[in-house]
This record gives sequence, structure tokens and C-alpha cells, in this order.
Amino acid sequence: MVRVLVAEGNSNDGRRQIVESAGRSMAEGYAETLRAIDPTLAINLFSPADEADRLPAPLSSYDGVVVTGSSLHVYRTEPAVTRQIDFLREVFDAGVPVFGSCWGLQLGVVAAGGTVIPNPKRREVPFARSVTLTAAGKTHQMHQSRPAVFDALAIHLDVVSVLPPGSVITAFNDMAAVQAVEFRSGRSLFWGVQYHPEFKLPYMASILRRNASSLVAEATFSSEGELVEMVDAMDSHGNDGDRVRHPSLLPDDVLDRHTRTIEIANWLKMLSSGG
Repeated sequence: MVRVLVAEGNSNDGRRQIVESAGRSMAEGYAETLRAIDPTLAINLFSPADEADRLPAPLSSYDGVVVTGSSLHVYRTEPAVTRQIDFLREVFDAGVPVFGSCWGLQLGVVAAGGTVIPNPKRREVPFARSVTLTAAGKTHQMHQSRPAVFDALAIHLDVVSVLPPGSVITAFNDMAAVQAVEFRSGRSLFWGVQYHPEFKLPYMASILRRNASSLVAEATFSSEGELVEMVDAMDSHGNDGDRVRHPSLLPDDVLDRHTRTIEIANWLKMLSSGG
């Protein structure tokens, strides 16, 4: 049985806000996605930002660690951030493979010696458009079954500017030079993506609703009506395979769970095969 630790990326306050709007934390949502891919997984949740939280079991007992998204910024030296950097360095030292989504990618990069900055372009939301596999990405196990160009669910304001030594970029687009990457740090293999393969569409809709005023103010959406229409389309996809309202607003790549979660499923296959 494969055992996975899901590390919540948010602070306690951030986690509470997300639970209020979405009904479950980032870690709980991620665990739900992992179980949908492989119901046999043994999954524990952990909040490294919370000083009072304790690991459910020694790191050495896990086959892999997943790091979720977060509303934090990794370049801000607040305790909720520095505790997570310290935690991930412990994971690297322990030699446990890591998969990071969005914040998880950024946290992994910084913990391994790289740099993350605010995106000089703008926030990328709700989709990462035309994510393009590099030559290395086209043959990488992480992206097996992905087309050379695809769309993905995304919401992030920060981007990687300097990668750790030995990193291999496997995907990029016009908004981020690093949309997916592999590197080794300590004794650990790290895979990370800047998008959110773990999200269901209604979960993304809840995030858009919670941040509606700022997204309209940023001109990410031209009007509140445009945002409401997108949220309505995403909400209508309550269960994968449901007929959606406003289908032209949603890329085909995000509608099917198997397509949307390819990178996570491939990481789990890698864990099952022993790397």
C-alpha cells in the first residue's frame, strides 16, 4: 500500500477562509482527488504552517509527500512560510519524493535554493492557457498521455524566477516560464506544476467567488457579470461528466478528471513502481 502525506499550504486563517467558502481545506480537497485516482492509498494530512500541528508518523514511513496550493507568498518571511520551508527541507533530507501544485512548486523551489517573485505580467486565473511541453517534458513520465499543448486550471500571482541547480523545465507558457519542473534536492526527487491538476471545477468556482472583487479590480475579468458566468459554468460541473452551462467557457482539458489529473496520476504510478 502506498502511503502519502498531504501538506496543507495555507496558514490556519487561510485554511479557515477556504473551508468557509469551499467546504473543505486545500489538503482535504487534494486527498479527495488522490483517493479518486487510487482508492487504496493510505493518506494523512499535515499542516506545517501550524506550529502546534505534529506529523502523524515519521517522514520515513511515507512513500511520497504532496504540497497543496496556498494564498501565502513564499518570499515573505512570516512564520507560516518559514515553517513550511523548514519542513520541506526535512522532507528532502529524508529522501521522500515530493509533488507540488502551485504554492507547492514555489515552496519546493525556494526550499531547494531557488527564487520566486511576483509575476510582472499579472495573475494567471482561472486557466493556464497553452501550457507547452518542452523537449524534456514530451518524454517525461510526469506528463505521460498529455498532448504537447494543453490548458489547465490555475490561480497564482507569483512565479519562479531562479530554479535550483540541475532543474529540468518540462512545461511553460506565455504567463510563466516554469509551468512544470523536476529537480533533485537532498535525497529527494521533486516534481512540481504551477497549475492545479487536483482541483475540481466547483472548487475553483468557490475561490473565484471569494476573490471576486479583487479579480474584477485587477481586470482579470472585465466585469462582475463575466466572472459570475464563469463561476456558473464551473459550478454546473458538480460531478465529472455533468453537462455544463456555458460549455464554450471551459477548455476540454479541464472537464475530464482523468485528463485534468494526469500529472498526479503519473506521480502515483512512479511511487508504486518504486521510482
